Amino acid sequence: MGFKGIYANKSSTSKVGILFLLIFLSLILHTLIAVALVALFSDNGMALIQNQDLSNQASVNYLKLMQLFSGVGLFITPTLLYAHLTNFDFKLFKLSRQNTILVIAIMMIITPFIGLLLEWNMMISFPEWLLQFDINSEAIVTAFLQMDTIWDLFYTILVIAVVPAIGEELLFRGYLQQKLGNWLSNPHSAILITAFLFSTIHFHFQGMIPRFVLGVLLGYLFYWSNSLWLPILAHFVNNAQAVILSYPLFKIDSGAYSVFPESPVDPMIALFSLASVALLLYILHQNISIKKGW
Repeated sequence: MGFKGIYANKSSTSKVGILFLLIFLSLILHTLIAVALVALFSDNGMALIQNQDLSNQASVNYLKLMQLFSGVGLFITPTLLYAHLTNFDFKLFKLSRQNTILVIAIMMIITPFIGLLLEWNMMISFPEWLLQFDINSEAIVTAFLQMDTIWDLFYTILVIAVVPAIGEELLFRGYLQQKLGNWLSNPHSAILITAFLFSTIHFHFQGMIPRFVLGVLLGYLFYWSNSLWLPILAHFVNNAQAVILSYPLFKIDSGAYSVFPESPVDPMIALFSLASVALLLYILHQNISIKKGW
């Protein structure tokens, strides 16, 4: 394309403005496309979305469609366009098989510890005006995870795991963490700030602490490996795991691996989870260090 790198020499402030403009325009465009598709396939689709009748599967499917397009429009399309126009490098380098296996294991094993953090987070008393942002979020997630067919499973993985993993990592770790690291000359501060913004922007304050911890983990995976594919993979595994374990064939109704567990997480299991993850992270870091010659 003839537009490649045309804004590469612009100032940092101008580039930030270009990114925000792309996000704004892209979100509007993708929302309009989603609305047009809903209107095309259903006479009352928009009414179902506005009413948010979560007991109606058609309404839930339309909400998933809106979520899919808003995720692509908010994160994926604008960041990729920005990279094309400014020659920005997201560092999408190939992963080794060993690192891939280690990250998958880490994200599966960390779940009990994250579950315990979530329980502690939910014990915190937040102001009522702040909790208004959380209204109906749990009900929507529950509705999204009601899947009857294998196609529902694939569709939900696309909406909840694939698009967020790629899009959010492009914006937060790929762009924001790199930019903050350059501005602050401190990669660790950049990781913490990015993780905080990553957690806050979800507007689910009763899950802010575990999401922050996951954000820090994703940040260090990117910092150590210098490849955005590693946090993308970790993010995908974290989200896809919740979807798969909600599907009737694999469903887990209680315990740390349940999306909405009825019983508390055993602290000893959470402690074992944390210790195991720490060991695997050490092995991963050593493996990356050896390959880089640190």
